[in-house]
Amino acid sequence: MGVYHLMGLGRSPGVITSPISYLTYRYQRWNAEDQDFFSRSGEAVQRQAGHKVGDIQSLVLFTTPEVIAGKEEATGKPFYSFNYVENSPGRIAEKPEYPPRKMKEVLHHLLKKEYPKISAGRQELPIFWVEVDRRDIYSTYNRIIQVITALANVGGQGKEMWVNLTGGNNVTNFALQLAATLSGEVARLYYVQAETQAAEKCVWFTSETNYWTELPVMPLVLSQLNIAVLNILEQQKCMSANTLYSYLHQTYWNLVQEVSEETFKQTSLVPMWKQGLISGEENAYIIGSQWKIIQPYQQLLQEAQNKSLTLEKLAQDETETWIEREVLQLN
Repeated sequence: MGVYHLMGLGRSPGVITSPISYLTYRYQRWNAEDQDFFSRSGEAVQRQAGHKVGDIQSLVLFTTPEVIAGKEEATGKPFYSFNYVENSPGRIAEKPEYPPRKMKEVLHHLLKKEYPKISAGRQELPIFWVEVDRRDIYSTYNRIIQVITALANVGGQGKEMWVNLTGGNNVTNFALQLAATLSGEVARLYYVQAETQAAEKCVWFTSETNYWTELPVMPLVLSQLNIAVLNILEQQKCMSANTLYSYLHQTYWNLVQEVSEETFKQTSLVPMWKQGLISGEENAYIIGSQWKIIQPYQQLLQEAQNKSLTLEKLAQDETETWIEREVLQLN
């Protein structure tokens, strides 16, 4: 099982190819540090057998309609990438600069060079192009969470997902991070740093030192009991801790059958209060301000989970015109 890399994309091809080249370098070298770097990837049986893990299975690119189509929506004029430099991996180069081209053409050219080194023998690379509105967090999150949920639905454990927060704009990257936080399905968040303006134009990684930045994945996965408490307070508006516990025994008995009232208060209500999911005090709890912020996004997550679609089926759905699947042939 390979890794699905989810990435925002603007007009710089290097935000996609540069981290791939870094991963390729470490995957090919495979020293003790590299093996530790990839040690959480793949299946246990693969690692126990000494097989390489961490190969790339697919890319999911979140970008604008102009980048996907290679033309401006309003005028029909060509929409090109920025100039780029094909540097030697691990070094900064300033020349020669390749002129702008349509992003798909640039990435096809570059990925055919680099992907075979980390493809685990695959002869094709599935690329999913996801159209997002870089000015709308809610709609961008909605599409990202559908992708993440679709990948999580595959098989018993789902697909392994790494999220790259380097490319795209703030809206896309915030939505990616929020989806990782609420879903609890993302294995890795990372960011790669270009140390100079010249390095930003390079399509391969420019330095191993201070290049790859790992970010913590801090999931906010709400338990069924948390959700039950919030549902009750949304309906009843205000309720004491004692009444809440009694109500749960009547309507959600399976969630509290082995939980004492005091344990419920200390392990459920107190943490929810600290997180802002509920507010008030023990005699009068109400919905908290943080839940009012989180709830719309949590609802989108629940709706996506209810669809139970794989990513391939989502891309095949004729009503979902915002996602496109293409297959890059390597030979």
